[in-house]
Amino acid sequence: MKFEERHSFDVDADTVMKMYSDRAFFDRKYEALGALQCELLDHQQSGDRFSVTYRLEMKSDAPLPEVAKKIMGNTVKMVQTDSWDIAKREGRIEIEIKGAPIKIEADMRLQNEGGKGVNTQSWNVSCKIPLVGGKVEAAVSEDIKAKARRDLEVSRKIIADY
Repeated sequence: MKFEERHSFDVDADTVMKMYSDRAFFDRKYEALGALQCELLDHQQSGDRFSVTYRLEMKSDAPLPEVAKKIMGNTVKMVQTDSWDIAKREGRIEIEIKGAPIKIEADMRLQNEGGKGVNTQSWNVSCKIPLVGGKVEAAVSEDIKAKARRDLEVSRKIIADY
């Protein structure tokens, strides 16, 4: 299932990129989002390349159908990697959900639009379970959308420090 999210900030894209390429931003964000578990697994920054990988456990934000609850439970355990080419302002999110045959990824592009930084996220969620894969994809996509709204609220507060 493919969908798009747009995160708009009241500051320019360079300021947003400064936040997105700061490891401390992710620690603050996950704490503010109420992560049940948040463990930094990897952090790399070299020239114009930046990436962070976290092991996370978050409450599910979407009403899941029974089939998805059996696969995922009421919390989502995942490993998430955010990576950026800082100069190009292009990034990628890759999420692996523990114990679930679901692939989640998003390509990101950060641009200035009318003097405001806008991060366009092009998501792709796929589930290879016969007969119910589409329902699981839809439920996971709704969960991502709900988390994206909260993520944006928290990020808009944190951006004031950059």
